[in-house]
Amino acid sequence: MPLTLAGVQRLAWEGLVLPGRQPVAVPDTVLAPGVVLVTGPPGAGKSLLLRVLATLAVPRRGQVHYPWPAPGGEPVSFPGAGPGALAAVRGCTGYVPQEGRVVRGMKVAAALAYLAALRAVPEPRKAVAAALRRWGLDGAAGQRLEELSGGQWRRWLLAQSLLARPALWILDEPARGLDHDGVTLLRAALEEYRAAAAGGRPVWAVVVDSEGRLVDLADQCLVLPGR
Repeated sequence: MPLTLAGVQRLAWEGLVLPGRQPVAVPDTVLAPGVVLVTGPPGAGKSLLLRVLATLAVPRRGQVHYPWPAPGGEPVSFPGAGPGALAAVRGCTGYVPQEGRVVRGMKVAAALAYLAALRAVPEPRKAVAAALRRWGLDGAAGQRLEELSGGQWRRWLLAQSLLARPALWILDEPARGLDHDGVTLLRAALEEYRAAAAGGRPVWAVVVDSEGRLVDLADQCLVLPGR
């Protein structure tokens, strides 16, 4: 069963109701496995769509249908899924927000270890060590999150999103704030998703990239028309 979007609509303003504004409609789409680039003019709802896919925002109308069954075996659609079904989707999803919220006082490695335990990642110590190495954060493992540079913080957000090896990787402007080496690491990770999808695995990386540094990696483009 493919990952699909069916008539999803949501206001383009998070938490606000603005008189005269029209809902942002997302074209009915089937997302094939691979790297999916979400594009559109400013205000088209790109970031909001990613939040809906991550089940962090509820669409005004429509549903997202996921390929992973709920614990009882039935297909999962959002909204409308029960707690167990939502947990199943979130367990298969990694999300990189544009900014993210720093939990002050937590150290880089300890924060990853906490998330690994929360997500029931197998062999969490190995997973954390591998994430630190992969994203070049070994030397910052003992630093507090609020002490990281902007580029290091972006790398940490990427590292946490891949801890559980998600089948659905959602990235909102992931290249923003990364230096050349950081973008190289990000591109390598996206290439792995492309290769896995080409090999028949049901995996998706859904990306918003306004800076254009990842456009050439897209297997599919989803264009949001805006208002």
